Formats: sequence, structure tokens, C-alpha cells
Amino acid sequence: MSDSPTASAVDTPAATIPALSALSIQRVRAFWRHLAWQLVPEAFVGAPDAAEDAALPGPTEAALLALVRGLHGKDVSDDARSNRDEAQARLHQLVAMGPAAVLHRDPADDRPAGRLDLACELLQLDGDARLALELIVATAIDPVTTHAARILAGRIGRQDALALPLLSDCWNVAGLGAGTLVGLCAERGQLVRCGAVSAPTAGLVAPTAALLSFLDDRYDDASSLGEHRVHYSVPLPAVAAFQQLRTPWLSMATKMLRGRQPLLVSGRPGFGGPALMMMIAEALDVPCQMVHAAPLVAQDQGSPSALMAELHAESRLTGCMLVLHHLERVAEHFQEQPDSLRRFAAALVAIQRPLVVIHEGPVSNDLAAQLAVDGGFAHLAVPPLKPADRKMLMSACLLAAEVPADEAESLADVASTYSLGIEQVSSAATFAGQRAVLRVSRRHESDDSDVGTTVPTATELRLACSTAATDRLRLYGSRVEGSARWEDVVLPDETREQLRNISRFARVRDQLFESYGFGKKHDYGRALSAMFSGPSGTGKTMCAGLVAREVGLELYRVDLSRVVSKYIGETEQRLGALFDEATQVGAALLFDEADSLFGRRTEIKSSHDRYANLEVNYLLQRLEEFDGLVMLTTNFATSIDEAFVRRLRFRVNFPFPVAADRTALWERMLPPELPLDADDPLELDWMGESFELSGGHIKNTMLRAGMMAADGARGLSMRMLYDAAAAEYRELGKIAPVYAFEDEEW
Repeated sequence: MSDSPTASAVDTPAATIPALSALSIQRVRAFWRHLAWQLVPEAFVGAPDAAEDAALPGPTEAALLALVRGLHGKDVSDDARSNRDEAQARLHQLVAMGPAAVLHRDPADDRPAGRLDLACELLQLDGDARLALELIVATAIDPVTTHAARILAGRIGRQDALALPLLSDCWNVAGLGAGTLVGLCAERGQLVRCGAVSAPTAGLVAPTAALLSFLDDRYDDASSLGEHRVHYSVPLPAVAAFQQLRTPWLSMATKMLRGRQPLLVSGRPGFGGPALMMMIAEALDVPCQMVHAAPLVAQDQGSPSALMAELHAESRLTGCMLVLHHLERVAEHFQEQPDSLRRFAAALVAIQRPLVVIHEGPVSNDLAAQLAVDGGFAHLAVPPLKPADRKMLMSACLLAAEVPADEAESLADVASTYSLGIEQVSSAATFAGQRAVLRVSRRHESDDSDVGTTVPTATELRLACSTAATDRLRLYGSRVEGSARWEDVVLPDETREQLRNISRFARVRDQLFESYGFGKKHDYGRALSAMFSGPSGTGKTMCAGLVAREVGLELYRVDLSRVVSKYIGETEQRLGALFDEATQVGAALLFDEADSLFGRRTEIKSSHDRYANLEVNYLLQRLEEFDGLVMLTTNFATSIDEAFVRRLRFRVNFPFPVAADRTALWERMLPPELPLDADDPLELDWMGESFELSGGHIKNTMLRAGMMAADGARGLSMRMLYDAAAAEYRELGKIAPVYAFEDEEW
């Protein structure tokens, strides 16, 4: 990066310098005066056929006079020619004087300077570019010059004083090079690229909002970047704690930026990139300009958008550190169009300010490598927070929310079990506080004598942490919540032991692969994967929830309708995002009815078969690389591709329950609060022996029987339970066994 000076290097406070120096105003007025002498000399000295007191000719007459002189060489009076020559000489004299320096000013230089001169130095404009910008800016903002130029434009039939053809005429007539000004103001011209002027619109050019704000010392009043700025609202105590936790990475990033090296910073979503940048900017003693990266890319054109020029001007004029957030939102575009990334990196580096790009989530090797090659970006990967770190941050956030210190300390333990960054910790604390206030408000409404306090409970904070950790996973599925316990599960001892082994493996996995050396023998063997197979209703999904809870992970059931797409390549893209997100937040995944996605690969007979097999191959790859817990349930184990089965760590079969197990299920499905009919007692042993129903169907039957009891405001009777089971049997296409009731009417 350049060692170019910034506004802070000016000895005289920039606010005391006028927007335009007297020299700039004289020079621009000389430009317009010379153009007027060339086009309408009759306005200054009467022509032979014009009265001395005649007004300026109208647009038609003026244009006609200019045309006649140009085509036929008709001359004007000697007085007009003499005055025109004097105007030209004066213009050339003013141009030769050059601009007045502001930065590193020579004490012997007594020429007046303005903020425009300072802006040109900060934008590193020189020669023709500097003179052209002076012409445009003075014409736009100096009232006398603007008025005179507009009158002249009207007299000769031009659209406006800032019409590019008229400005070009003004430039060309002065003998400064035909077409030079047009080139400087073209869409990719120097003045447009540096953000000094906007690209011509309807033939008009104008200074940008960034430049006008700088000239008026009112930066950011009308910036088009305003809606794209990053707004950061983490409590200051949490930021202070975060700074303490991230000291090594802060030191490395600050050192790189001091060495003029642009920086790519990555980490898990919510890892605190903006907070890190604020701290680094404070260490460098420069303001920080943070904007979103996506609006700076014109993806349809494969090039930087018009906002890049505005960003260029603001960054150079304010001397700030430039931070672009959420590069991951355009990473896919850059992967598809590498040339677009090259142009993007070049435009950023050309700003020549301390530069940081933040990428939330894993950075592809190709993206990091191309940024290094095309822009010289170093890559700093920030690791996730440790459990103790998350607890410390949560405690700071709760204290900032005025939670008493002792309660904040105990509540903060909740955050240590969730994979959260600083932003997510802050959001979780805020959300938990909202739920606590809502709880108190509802108790007030119900006239409850014990309304409690607005301090969040552990349950409220746990829910808030879960929501913050897995919010983006909701794009692909839904969270599995259940109140079942292992005591509610009725399974053979062998099956129950297999389920216990899953949580055992999770507890000792790090020890196995690190301390015991299995990691050196198994490059892709860390995945904790299991397949639960068996008939419908045998408890596969319920046990998946129990395993995830015992391992300490949130379980998300994948919604295949949101993942599978008919468009080629889109399914793999969504699966990649799903596994990436689950890895980042530490969530377990459940693929229910997995045979529809993990089915056997087929012989390639059509392009459809080829792409279907590609999806299966991609799933195999991600399943091997996934470092979390993934569970599959299926009613048809034989339909799962053998390659998947081989890669699964555990394969658990859920058999159809035998009579004794069914009886136990009937007993456990019966709520203790449900009133029973003493005159018609339940025969649960007979129900287990006679009705061959799985646990899921027994649950449905019990609920249906309870509905009958509630509807009649009576206790549950054997007749109700039998009728409910018979209805469930009929829906399954079976004939219900006969039960001998003493009284067939009830």
C-alpha cells in the first residue's frame, strides 16, 4: 500500500480551508470566459452587424453565428480578436501556475489553497485529472461561475453547464487536448474510478456525494454507501472481554496492516470480525469504514459496481481503514467468475488504504489463493471461542443488561455448551432478556401474585442460545425437541446397548484420535454417524433425539424438500451449505426416511442417472469429512447405497416389538393424570398380546382413546381403548381381534 499522506497530516486544520481557493475560481472562470470569446464574441464587443447595446444572441442566433464563422471563416472585429487573445493568454498563465500544495507545503509558496486541492492530493490526482476536476467542481458549486456557465450554455443551445460535451468544448478550446476530459470522465476513466465524479448520466457529469461532503466538511451526509454500512451493537463490556480473549490475533492483524499488507480474516459466523476491526483501527489510530462486500460487486457484469468508486473516494478522503464484511455472500460468484475476483481485488488494492476483508465461514482454498495472488492478501483464520471464553462473554453481556453479578456468573454456564461467537452471545443475552420481560408481563396480566423478576432463567437463556446458534440451519430443516427419556424407551437390551455406544464414542473420540493415535491411521475416520433401521413407529426418531441430547448437541431434522432441487448442481450446493452450517454451530443432523436421498446408485442410462449419482457421490464425500453427529433413519435398510453403509460408524436395528414389549409400551403411553373407568378396567396385557402395533401406533391409539374419554367427560375404559385400537388397525388394513365385552352397549 502507498505511503500517501492523509487528511490528518495537514498542519492547518482542514475545516479552516475554503472549499475552493481563489486561484481555482480564477482559473475556472478564465476557462469559461475564453470559451465565450471563442463562441459568442458579440456578447463582449459588438459585431459589425450588431447594435452596441444588443443583448446576447439567443440560442438559435448564437449557434448560427458560430456555424457561419466556423464554415466560412468570417472574422470578427479587431477589438474582439484582441480581447480573445488576451483571455487565452490569461488562461494559459493561470494553468501554468498549477495547483497550490496543501500537504507538505513549501513555506515559500504563497498561493491560496482549498479543500479541493487537498482532495486531489489525497486521491493522488495530478496533471490533467486535477485540472479537469477543478473545472467540474467549480462549475458545480461556485455560484457566480455556475450562473455564468449556465447562461452561456443556454445561449449556445447546450443542455446544461455540466453537460460533458460543453465541458469538453471548454477544455478543447483552451488547447489542452481534444477528448482528454471525456476520457477522464468516461465510465472507467480516472476521475470516475477514484470516486471524484459520477459516471455521465444523460450526458451530465457531477462531483460525487463523497467529494462534496469532503469539500463542505460534512462527511457522510448524503453518501450512497449509507445503507450498506455495517452497524455493530455489541455491549462495550463484552467487547472489552473479547479484546482480552483475542489478543494474539489482534497483534498479528495489526502487525500485518502496519506493514501495508491487505488482510483476509475468516472464522465461524458471528466470530466477531467487526469487533476485531474496531480494536485494530483503535490500535492504528485511524477511523474505521465498514461496509458490506456484496453491493460492491456487479455480478451481472463481473466487475466492481459503481459503489466501489464512492468507497474509494470516502476511504482516501477520510484516511480510514477499510473493512468489507460478508465476503462469503459473493464467494460463489467469484468461484464461477475468477476474472471478477481479480478485478475486485485490484479495485480494492488501488484504494491504497489499510484493507481488511471479512469472510464468515470456511474459506475455499481457491478463493484465499486468488486473493493472495491478485491482491497480496494475507489470510488470518480466527478459531472459535472455547467454552470458558463463551462463558466469560455471556457473563459480560448479562452484566451489561444489569443482571446481578452472582446470577450472571451462574447463568453464563449455559453459554459454554453452545458454539457461539461474540455477536451470537450478545444476541442470545438480548433475546433471553426479552423473554424474561414477556414472562413477567404475562404474569401481571393474569394477576399472578408471584410475577418474578426480569432476570432470565436458565431455561430462557438456553432457548436463546439454541436459537442464536442454529438460526441459519432453519433454512434446511427444523429443530427436534422432545421430552422423552431413556426410561420411556422399550427396546431389546442389545439395541439399547448399541445406542449407548454412540454417546460413549462421542465422549472418547478426541482421546482416541489424538492421544491414542488413531487419527494418524484414519484420515477421514472422525465422523460420528449412525443408521437406525426398522419398521415404522419403532422409536428411531425418538432415540435419535435422546442420543443427541446425551451427546450435548442440538438435533436438526433435515427437510429434504428444502434441500433437494430439480436444478443440476443446486442440491449439492444446498447440502454443502447444510453440512458447513452444522459444522460451524456444532449441531447434529437427522436425515429421516434417508433412503430417498441415500439410495443406491444406478447404472447410467441417461443424463438424469448421471446427475443423480453425482449427488450420491457428493453426499459420500461430505459424510466422510463431517466432524459432527449425523443420524439416518430408514424403514428399508437394503435400499441404502452400500458405500454409505460402509462409512457409517454405527448401524442399529430397531425390531418390531414383541408382545411383552408392546404391553410395556401400552403402560408407558398411559399418562398418570388420565382418569380411568373403574367399571371397565383396562386389560393392557391383552392389548399387548392381541394388537400387533409398534410404539408409534400405540401412541396414536392412546391419544385417540383419550380424546373419546375427554369428549364424554368420562374416565378411560377398556371399550374406548379397544375401539381406538380397532380403528388404528383398520387404517393399517388389518382386522381387529375380538374382545369379549360383557355389555356391548356403552
